[in-house]
Amino acid sequence: MSLKNKLLRMKGHMQLPEKREPHVETRTTDDGQDWSSISGTPLFLDEQWTIFREVHYPIDYKFGVHRFSELKGVIQLWNEADLNHPLAATGIKENQLVFFDTETTGLGTGTGNTIFLLGYCHIEDDVVKVKQFFLPGPAHEAAMYYHFLDDVQDLSNLVTYNGKAFDWPAVRTRHTLVRDKVGKLPKFGHDDLLHASRRLWKDTLPSCRLSIVEKEILSIERDGDTPGSLAPLLYFDYLREKDPKIIEGVLKHNEMDVLSLIVLYIHLSKKLLNKASTSMNEMYEVARWFEKEKEMTRATLLYEQVTKSQSPRQNDALLALGLIFKKEKKLEEAVDCFLQLADKESGPSVRACIELAKLYEHQFKDIEKAFFYTELAYHRQKHISRLLKERKLLQELKLRSERLNNKR
Repeated sequence: MSLKNKLLRMKGHMQLPEKREPHVETRTTDDGQDWSSISGTPLFLDEQWTIFREVHYPIDYKFGVHRFSELKGVIQLWNEADLNHPLAATGIKENQLVFFDTETTGLGTGTGNTIFLLGYCHIEDDVVKVKQFFLPGPAHEAAMYYHFLDDVQDLSNLVTYNGKAFDWPAVRTRHTLVRDKVGKLPKFGHDDLLHASRRLWKDTLPSCRLSIVEKEILSIERDGDTPGSLAPLLYFDYLREKDPKIIEGVLKHNEMDVLSLIVLYIHLSKKLLNKASTSMNEMYEVARWFEKEKEMTRATLLYEQVTKSQSPRQNDALLALGLIFKKEKKLEEAVDCFLQLADKESGPSVRACIELAKLYEHQFKDIEKAFFYTELAYHRQKHISRLLKERKLLQELKLRSERLNNKR
């Protein structure tokens, strides 16, 4: 009998192991802890449990400068705009967004860092629901991840603050330790609002920590808040004392964090979609972002608005606009932008003179003007060159000038 036939006969006698479904139920923990004191409910997975807490807010609740209800309008605006952008909510609904944050025992993403609180909020039935899954001890991780993943399986887009670098990698790391007992991690789309905040406000805020963005940009004041830096210490205190009241402030802090993400997403979206009051600095940064995403029509429109202002960003916008026109072969418009900058001795005038020299030499075949603007760039750069990189540019300009002089 062939080996293949032997294997087929053996297969007929083999029985597949019976699939074992986890035993999930809600009951009272046997450790005597009063979870009702913090509005918590134990959820079980076999002999493990996690503490589930849920808080509801009305959809028209105003938190800082926005109401939660504005999220629906913002998503509608994104869909109408049909723009390519990382924060664009094209093709999704407001109830598919998961505003997510964690609390951990440390700052790393390796196995030594434990997530003890998974918190998120989303809109469901015109109510903002905050949901939290708390780890009552190291032996209960599977229960926490099981119930969290079961709860978010129908949601599609993650919104975080530094979640791409920290929160979600930490979740993936811890998930590998319990993946045999829980479901797979969902393949979320992911919007990280830290990157957006840095783009718009890194030059105007002392820091882009969420607490500072909340206070300075969103007008959110947290009275009596437990600082996030204390969360690990309070968690370790809880593990020793087994008193749920110890971590009540941490739960509230996390609740405020995820609610802030809704407001921040609304605020950033309105800035990006030109539906909110925007400073010239913000408009310039938004234009740069759209340019990076190849949305040149939107970027050009915004740059043009900045060039008409008296903002410190006016010259930067002129240069960016000139470079876009050059790339699009709109050479006369490009020259006009660069000439405006060449008339000034500050800002990006050296770069503008270099661009003029290139255009006059290669596009307009005017060697005299190309030589003139190369010399102008050289003499201006000579007064400001201090760094090695700047001295290298000076040498390049000198060589260009000599080459053009020989062509005259």
